[in-house]
Amino acid sequence: MPVSGLTSARNRWFLGTLLRIVADGDDTAGQLAVVEQRARRGFSPPLHVHHREDTALVVLDGALSVVVGEDRREIGSGGFVWLPRDVPHTFRVDSDAVHQLELITPAGFEQFHLDTSEPALSLELPPSATPDVPRLLAAIGPYDAEIVGPPLGPDD
Repeated sequence: MPVSGLTSARNRWFLGTLLRIVADGDDTAGQLAVVEQRARRGFSPPLHVHHREDTALVVLDGALSVVVGEDRREIGSGGFVWLPRDVPHTFRVDSDAVHQLELITPAGFEQFHLDTSEPALSLELPPSATPDVPRLLAAIGPYDAEIVGPPLGPDD
């Protein structure tokens, strides 16, 4: 799944996914960040909550199970889900792969992705990886966000 675009530090391997920071706070006067992500079946970030920003996911190709607070929904290609601040959320990739955009407003949380990832050595998905929860816990505090639960498992 190659990604076109910048060949720079904006291309990242994050928890076994391929991220591209399409726009960051410097590009939008702090108003918005856009992160493109490609991930394999089963990928799920830990349940987490943002206290400073709202986020949204736009599925360009693939399917997700999304948990927002007590609500659970399935979204597919062309789908959109709003993830308001102060509401715990996570998702799981249910298709073979997903290609999605994360919209972050205001910008800032994209730096967390940079802090907890490595530069992509190629514009391909990296080997699958289990989330390094201690690394995530150590890095998330300054972003006024917190990890509050595990990722979604295959039976969740």
